Amino acid sequence: MGSSVFFAIRDALKAARTEFGEEEVLSLRSPATVERIRISCADPIIRRAAVEPREGEKSFFISI
Repeated sequence: MGSSVFFAIRDALKAARTEFGEEEVLSLRSPATVERIRISCADPIIRRAAVEPREGEKSFFISI
């Protein structure tokens, strides 16, 4: 039951992304939290909130 809900959300996100003209591959991890679903929609509001790193900037996060 839980996996069918996850795949239904994924299919809905794919449909929403094609409406907004998003061509990139959808990457949705489980659990599908509200934040992850919202970011995966890729609508104009999310696009305006995206932060692009400037030239020479290093990532704040340190990978181990």
